[in-house]
Formats: sequence, C-alpha cells, structure tokens
Amino acid sequence: MKSVTPAKSRLKQGQVGEMIAGGAMAVADSMAHLHLCLLGGFDFASDVATVPLLSRKARAMMAYLALQSGHAQSREKLASLLWGCNSETQARTNLRQALSAVRRATHASGGGTFLTEGDTINLNLDDLDFDVARFEALAAGSAPEQLEQALAVYRGDLLEGFGLKEEPFEDWLRLERERLRAIVIAVLEKLVAHHSATSDLASWVRAATRLLALEPLREDIHRALMRAYVAQGHVNLALKQYERCRDALQRQLDLRPEPETRKLYDDLRARRMTSDAAVPLPSGSTAPQTRSQADERPDFSGQSVRPSTHYVKSAGINIAYQVTGDGPIDLIYVPGWVSNLDLAWSSPRLAHVLQRLGSFCRLIRMDKRGTGLSDRNVGLPTMEERMEDVRAVLDAVGSKRTVLFGSSEGGPMCMLFAATYPERTAALVLNGAYASGRWSKDYPWAKTSDQVEEDLAVVEREWGEPTDMSNAAPSLMSDSFEREWFAAYLRNSASPADAISLWRWGTEIDVRDILPAIHVPTLIVQATGDRWVKREEGRYLATHIEGARYTELAGRDHVIWGENSDRLVDEIQAFVTGALPAAPGEGVLVSVLSLEIGGPPSDAGADLTDRHAEAIRRELLIAEGRQIKRSASGFLAVFQRPTRSIQCAIAIRQRLRQSGLEVRSAVHTGECEVRGDDFTGVAIELSSRLLDHARPGEIIASRTVRDLVVGSGLMFEERGDTEIAGLAGSLQLFSVGGPG
Repeated sequence: MKSVTPAKSRLKQGQVGEMIAGGAMAVADSMAHLHLCLLGGFDFASDVATVPLLSRKARAMMAYLALQSGHAQSREKLASLLWGCNSETQARTNLRQALSAVRRATHASGGGTFLTEGDTINLNLDDLDFDVARFEALAAGSAPEQLEQALAVYRGDLLEGFGLKEEPFEDWLRLERERLRAIVIAVLEKLVAHHSATSDLASWVRAATRLLALEPLREDIHRALMRAYVAQGHVNLALKQYERCRDALQRQLDLRPEPETRKLYDDLRARRMTSDAAVPLPSGSTAPQTRSQADERPDFSGQSVRPSTHYVKSAGINIAYQVTGDGPIDLIYVPGWVSNLDLAWSSPRLAHVLQRLGSFCRLIRMDKRGTGLSDRNVGLPTMEERMEDVRAVLDAVGSKRTVLFGSSEGGPMCMLFAATYPERTAALVLNGAYASGRWSKDYPWAKTSDQVEEDLAVVEREWGEPTDMSNAAPSLMSDSFEREWFAAYLRNSASPADAISLWRWGTEIDVRDILPAIHVPTLIVQATGDRWVKREEGRYLATHIEGARYTELAGRDHVIWGENSDRLVDEIQAFVTGALPAAPGEGVLVSVLSLEIGGPPSDAGADLTDRHAEAIRRELLIAEGRQIKRSASGFLAVFQRPTRSIQCAIAIRQRLRQSGLEVRSAVHTGECEVRGDDFTGVAIELSSRLLDHARPGEIIASRTVRDLVVGSGLMFEERGDTEIAGLAGSLQLFSVGGPG
C-alpha cells in the first residue's frame, strides 16, 4: 500500500471544497477511538459512540476509498464501480445516498472526514485506526515481534464473507485480497526463516503450519514440517503430515507427492520399527528426543491437559465454556443433545478429535444451558435462547467472526445463528445435522412420533448402564471402554428426566423455512450409513442452503469421534483454512411484527399510534425491537428473536386494552434486505398480509415462528392454511395464546 498523504494537505489554497461527513469539530481524543477494520470482515466502530449500520454498497464504497486513500476518486468511477448495472442518473443518485449514509455514520462516531473536490472524493485516514494500513506497516518490518503483530492484525481475508453482484468491484476485491495474502505469506516465510536460524523449533512449527493453511501445496514446507515433528519426537504427526500433503495434491492437482517426499515418508514408516533410525532434520533444529515405541502409538494417544472451565452469564444463566488451541481461526463447536466439557477429555477418541481441531483453530466449546457444567434445572430452552448463549460465549472470548460447527441437534441452532447474525459468522459447518426432527410427508426421513416415544422409553430404561451404541456409533459397539465412558458422559451431562425432555424437544425442531436465509459459506458432512440422521437429510440441507458444499463419508457412526473422525476433521480443516467462498447475499433473518390498533368510533381518524407512542416505544425497547414503519393506527417492527416479537405484541395488547383499545397483530420470521435504515423483502410483505387474518385482540403467527419458539411456553392453535399471492404453496397459520 502506498504511503498515505493527508487529504487536507492536497487542498489548493482558495479552492472551495465540500466537507462530507461530520467529525470535523470532534475533539482529537474522541477521534482516536474510531477504527475501520476490513481484514476478516467489515467493522466500522467507535469506542465512544454507536455507529449506525451501513448498507452493503456503502460499506463497499468506504472500503474502496480507504484502500485508495491518498488518491482522489472521481464520482463517475465510484458510480460505475458499485452501480454499473444502473442508469447513469440512478447510479449517481445511489452514490449520493451512500455518501450521505457514511456522513451520518462518521458524524455519529465523532471522527473521520470525507473531502470532495468537485467531482472527486477522498477518504482522510488521519484520525482513523485502519487495520490494513497497520498490518502493512508491521509486515514491512523485520523484527519477529513486528511480524507476529502483523499476523495478529490479519484476522482473515480482506472483506471476508463480503460480496457484491458488481463485476468491477469483485475484480478489484479479488486482486486486493491476493495482494494482501501474498504479504501474509511473505511474513510467514520470514518467521519460518528466523525460527529456523534461532533453532526455535516450536515457533517454527507454528509458523510453518500457518503457512501451509494459506499455501497447502507447498511440498517443501510439508517435508520440513515432517522433519520438525520427528525432531520433537512425534513420528506419527509427521506421517499424518504426509497424508495431508498427499491428499491436498490429489484433490487440487491430481498429482502424487514428489519422490523426495515419498522417500521421507517411507523412511519414517521404517523408523517406527527401529526407534534409533536417523532422520534428517530442518536446518538449525535440535536432535530428536529418544522415545519408546509405546509413546509413539498411532491411535489417539498423547491427550493434552484438561483446559480450564470458564463461565459467562446469558440472561441470568451461567454458561460453561472452554477454549483450546491457538490457530488463526475461531471455531465454536456446538454438540448435539447433551454434553459435559470435562468428561469429553476422558475419551481418547474424542480428545483426539478436539486436539486436531485445536491444531488449526482456536477451538471454543460450551455446554448448552441445562446440560453439563452449565446451569441445570432451567426449564426447556428455546433455540433463540441457546443462540444468544452462543453469542454470550463468543463475546466473552472476544470472537467477532466465528466458524460455527454444529453436530446433530446442535446443527439447527447454528443455522439459526448464521441466518440471524451473518456478520458474525465466518462459515457454517454441519455434521449429522437435520432440518426437521419429526416425520412429515415432505420430510419423510425423520422418525415418526411413535418411533420417538420408543427411543425415549429405551433411554429411560437403560440410563446409566453401559450404552447401547448400535445407533450412535456402531463401530464402537465392541469397545467396552467407550461404552462405559459414554454412559458416564451422559450421566454427568443431564439427569434422566432432563435428558428425555431435551431429546423430545430436539425432535420438535423445524428450521426448514429459514434455510434460504443462510448466506454464509457452508460445509455439510454426512456419514452415508448414519442411523440417526439419514443422508437424505444432509442432502436436503445442501439443496436448500445456497452455495453449500456437500461431502459424504463412508461409515455408520453419528458421533464425531467414531470411525472416519480424522476424515471429518480433514474436511473441516480444508474448508476453513482454504479460500472460503464469498457469502453471496446481503439479507438478514428477522421476525416482523405487524400491528394495528382498533379504536372506538369516536376515535375515527385519530392518530392512535402517536397517542400511545410512549407505551409502544417502551415495549419495543424491552423486547429489543426496531420500528421501521408507522401509520395512524399501526406500525411494523423487526426483532432478531421471534419470541421477543410475540412477547412485545402481547405486552402492547395488554397496555392498550386498559385504554379500551383492541390490538390485532401478525408475526412472521423470514429474510429481509437491509439498506441503511430501510428493511425490505418478502418477510415484511407477508407479515402485513397475515394481519388481514387476525381478529381484534388476536395475534397470528406463521408456522415458521411456531417452529422457532419451541420450548418458550407459548401456546399455538391452528388456524388453517392460506394462499398468499406471489407465494408458492400455502402458508399455515396459528393463533398465539398467552396472557391478556
């Protein structure tokens, strides 16, 4: 990146310039708190003020100007870059609106100045903490401390997960990403050379591993890493490294490793038979420690020390979590049914999987509310409550963009999170996950209600005994240790009654309607012979989540530590450390409340919404809702949590009934487009249409809402189906019960 010249110094004396964006009068120390981060996503924020949300095009414009800072850009160029598909007049109008939105955002934050000189626009970065500029400055250094700091700043690719359907912008973004990735690779190569020269083998391994995550086809680094593992006494890790090298070459180039690499592999295999065999080491490394063959067993040995357990409060509930690994990517694993963070480490097989995940990620794990080390006896959760628990854990560990890894029943909640918080989701990984927990004509692979009850009867009858793993992990049925451990794991994860309630709750989940609202990179891995979740269910997810990558692995085990566990981790590692595809959409999943107030004839024509504005505002604030439209007799509001939207409707109904007014409401959950303060999309339209079916005092909800609030305690009564113009098929409606 070229050196940044302060934009204000290039203003010619006497030239009339237009100041766009506030902050010109803000005090300097307030400006110092403003930051713009483009590595790993887009984050424009201030520590001293709330910065309004920007539309996707406004964010793209700001990113482009930041990277071109010091060089004025013409309005015509910006308009064609971001609105090339529009007419010239419309493109310029859109540009003015985007500039206005950025002006409001920078003014609210107390810093940052746009200068326009006639037809040119320039972004002044003087008072802005800009991560790309900081990264490039650190990367230009030679001291290892500077290089490590550069890697810490580089949280991910430029505008990771960001995409526009504008070819000129996408071309520019692709080139900039490649340029910055080349700088990262150069930084890692410097560190590899430095640690090799100083014989710091552990640091060398970390740097080489990160380098391979970016350039998996670097066979020279694979060989050197194999030798480094041998120097540390880990022959089995060296052999695994060869397999990763071989698989990467086969998958991407359809080539075999070079003869030198294959010879090293053969030498290492021979070494397993003769512990004193000499193997060449990386330059500057120390000789390997002598270890017994018993220490080099290939199967799930060498468990790490059990990590510390931490707690975070989420809506008053204590949620337990653990963090292991120091990889450059944050990944949170959300298990199915029940779990216990501590007992997980007692299984050599599961511990092996967790260690491998932690080798390339910062692995975050949690016990969901009601299970394991988290608070018990908290009642049945809703999916949105568990989703907020995940967000609380991520906030506690400082993870802003995270890969969500959900297995089994943990999968649907991760899907809901990805649709609701796309800006915080780097990618979504699903294994043995499902969209609906009960059989229906259009989802015939799940179990019927009778089959569910049969399963629950077995759970209750056999709870605490060595577990029958014929469905969860048939390959481990003859492993008495695993069966005993799994029984103890379950006993320490939940009481029998809680386990049964949570199992039944899991079968009532249905997230089929939200799948089209998921627009993050998604990997779906499914065992072909899984007896709990059929492969048709994995294929269903893949065909309904846009752009999802689908992989089937041979085997019958449902649990992640069963047969082919290493293949599962290999697939995850390749997906999250490789070049993730850009998220194509800009939508967000919201629950839309449409409400209309009915007054007595004497109030005909009165502005009832304005008259009761204070009560309405208060309930919206409590429920974290946002009003987006209003009329004299009603309004539209959006919520991130469907339960909150219904609770808000109930509360407003109660309040206004005291004034002799009847309120009718409708709630639907779906995808919306967000452009500044404007929300548009089918979900908005559907909520308004559903309102026509609500009687005075009634709250109507779509089936999507009903399915997402399982466990909330809300009661729903079927109201039949309705045909909506422009919507394929019919929409099932429910009347919401509740106080008032």
